[in-house]
Order: sequence, then C-alpha cells, then structure tokens
Amino acid sequence: MDPIKIIVAGDNYLFTKGMECLIEESPSFMLSASVQNEAELIDKVSSRHTDVLAIDVSSIEWDQDLLNRVRKYSPEIKILAFNGVQQRTAISNMLNTGITSYLLLCCDKAEITEALIKTSNGERFLCGKVVDALINVNAKNPNAADTCPLYSVCGGVNISEREMEIIRYVSEGLSNQEIADKLFLSVHTVNTHRKNIMSKLGITNTAGLVMYAVRNQLIATN
Repeated sequence: MDPIKIIVAGDNYLFTKGMECLIEESPSFMLSASVQNEAELIDKVSSRHTDVLAIDVSSIEWDQDLLNRVRKYSPEIKILAFNGVQQRTAISNMLNTGITSYLLLCCDKAEITEALIKTSNGERFLCGKVVDALINVNAKNPNAADTCPLYSVCGGVNISEREMEIIRYVSEGLSNQEIADKLFLSVHTVNTHRKNIMSKLGITNTAGLVMYAVRNQLIATN
C-alpha cells in the first residue's frame, strides 16, 4: 500500500517539527511538503499530489476562501486541522468550513496517527477533548436541543422522532444501555436504531453523529 502523502502547514516550530518527525518515523506516511504560510501552501498543493493537509489553524488562518483555493488544485485532499481552541462554537464553526477532522494541539502521537489514517480515508475524526466539548450541553438551557424545526426532515434526511431522540442522547455521551433505560427499550433495539441512523446519514462513527447533531442544532453550541 502506498504511504499517505501529507503536507504540514503552520509556522509554529514545535507543531511543524513534531509532525515532520511523526510522519518520517512511520512507513505509512510520507511528508509531501512543510509550509509556513498560505502562499507556500497553495504552491505545494498545486504542484504535487497530496492525500492529507495537516494544518495548524492557530498560525495559518483557515476560512472558506483558503479552502476554495486548496480545493481548486486538489479537489480530493482531506483536511486535518489542529488548534488550541476547545470552545464548542469555535469548533463547530471550524468544522463547517469544510475540514475533515479536528484535533487539539495537545493530542498525543497515537491520536494524531489514527487521525491521519482515518482522515486520509475520508472518515471524520475528532479527538476525545473535542468530542467532550461538543457534547457538553449547557445545563441552563435544557430545551436548546429542540430547535430543529422539523423532526421528519431535519438536515434534509427522513429521520423519525425516535431516531432523533437517540441521536441527541448519543451526542450527549450516553451509552446504549443508558439510552435504552431512558427510552424503555432493549439495548438490542437501541443498537439497531443506531445502525439504521448511521446508514441513513452515511455516517460511520459516533463523531459523525455528534457533528450531525451540532449542524442541526440538536445540542447547544453556545
């Protein structure tokens, strides 16, 4: 199997050198380029095939315009963003710019390695602390999860009211057993619902369900 080709982007010395070392130590990865600013990034993206862009968005401003410029030259590239920011609103806004995965700068080697592999496959990967931030529902606003205007077509997909409840509970971090207890269902039934939901939404993991809940305002992000 060919190694995953990666561009590292950022002007933070510890980030870039750390990523370069991690990539060079693994036969699964290949360092395609290391850049420090937008101009260098566009130059490298336009001149070589790259599977994953690992970018420190605290040092290179990431927005829709930069995404469009990157996609112009590399439509299939996957974006793994690193940031020091853990606030839910900031994370949600960043994910909505079109990145594939999101890690905090403090993540360890194992988590970064897994993120690079899954991101290259087009799977969304959020580190544990990011997921914790997203599912930390504001206790002072218990009705914030009910802002989706139409249960049956929320997000443009036909989702039943029961399935919407399960999405919400999964996004709040509840286990299948805890969801079953709340809804007076068997664990098997809850697991079946989860599989059906993921199939409908084209989602393969819990992080994807969390992001669906965020985008459709099933959990609070403020």
